[in-house]
Amino acid sequence: MTLPPSRPQPATPLSAPSRLAVALAFLHLGCTAYGGLAMLAPMRRRIVEQRQWLAEQDFLDGLALCQMLPGATVVQMATYVGYRLGRTPGALAAATGFVLPAFILMLGLSALYCHYGTLQWVQAVSRGLNAMVIALLLQALIGFGRSLGREWRAWTVAGLTFLALTLKGPYLLVFLGAAGLRLLLAGGQEAAGGPPEAPGHGVPRPGVTRLVRQTVAVAAAAVLLSAGLGHWDPILGRMTAIFLKVGAISFGGGFVMIPILQWEVVHHWHWLTLSQFLDGILLSFVTPGPLIILAVFVGYWIKGLAGAALATGSVFLVPIALILMLLPFFQYLRGAGWMRPVLQGMVAALVGMLALVTAQMGAGALQGVPDLAILAGAALALMVFQWDLLWVALLVAGVSLLIY
Repeated sequence: MTLPPSRPQPATPLSAPSRLAVALAFLHLGCTAYGGLAMLAPMRRRIVEQRQWLAEQDFLDGLALCQMLPGATVVQMATYVGYRLGRTPGALAAATGFVLPAFILMLGLSALYCHYGTLQWVQAVSRGLNAMVIALLLQALIGFGRSLGREWRAWTVAGLTFLALTLKGPYLLVFLGAAGLRLLLAGGQEAAGGPPEAPGHGVPRPGVTRLVRQTVAVAAAAVLLSAGLGHWDPILGRMTAIFLKVGAISFGGGFVMIPILQWEVVHHWHWLTLSQFLDGILLSFVTPGPLIILAVFVGYWIKGLAGAALATGSVFLVPIALILMLLPFFQYLRGAGWMRPVLQGMVAALVGMLALVTAQMGAGALQGVPDLAILAGAALALMVFQWDLLWVALLVAGVSLLIY
């Protein structure tokens, strides 16, 4: 990735939109964005290219930070962008706007499933949407691949990341290794040259004591929430604790969170059968927004509306809190000469992971000529004709009902 020499980074966005504008922008993204990591492409296009609220490098730096932390990456990116545009209120507005449409839609689908138990039409629509998701992943892969430019070090890191993840390397260790390798290849300085710069140039130094207090407060709130609910309803308290844990330990986004959740609610506590859980995964693919919106389905099945609300809030609580707590340190450190190659390594690792996820999902989702035709049509509509994603999704859903 070819970048300019390290220099003081602006503490303010390119423009200063209102919190309502931020919330509405992410509300629209929450209604139209599908496909896990593929949602990063429309988010980048809206925030960087169309609205010009953040610079390209600011967006990529935030993405690198989110890759270092557990939780749903796309929700954390919404939080990061909202914080850069409007501090903590902006972060909460962006995260809420992004998750709310998926929560409402998944809640309705979960209620239909629980009451009627038939998903034949969903399976037909989902098959077509899964092919469209591959097109979205390809779009994201091409977009972020271009950000690497012709920098051989970055492409080397991306290729090694692809290989390591293919061999089932631990996600967190692979990404940390990618950052370390990129720093090593840079020789301790920026690839573009220039002397290392002290961190925090023009940015107030954050307080470590404050971070410790915030960490203790979040941990105490999580424990009190699950314990208090457990005293009132043991199953509700246990379920809340599980979703808090899933959000806190899952590095890699929804694709990592879903298997952990499956072990807890299917194999360990037997709250859902495997067939029911797989139906929930199917609904999460049909629903726009983060894949771990599956939490709504699981929570609703266990404890109705209260379970759905608590499961959703719990699975996002820790990841969002981590972004809000660590972002001041990130802003302070990213001016350091060693920080730029580390961030480049994280973005390059994302490209490697995107390539692997696209290949794996494509192998599972593309089962015949109709699937390939939908993939080709969706890719042309999105990348060549640049149609709005919502209309592409509706068109794909209608075609799927006719041909499957």
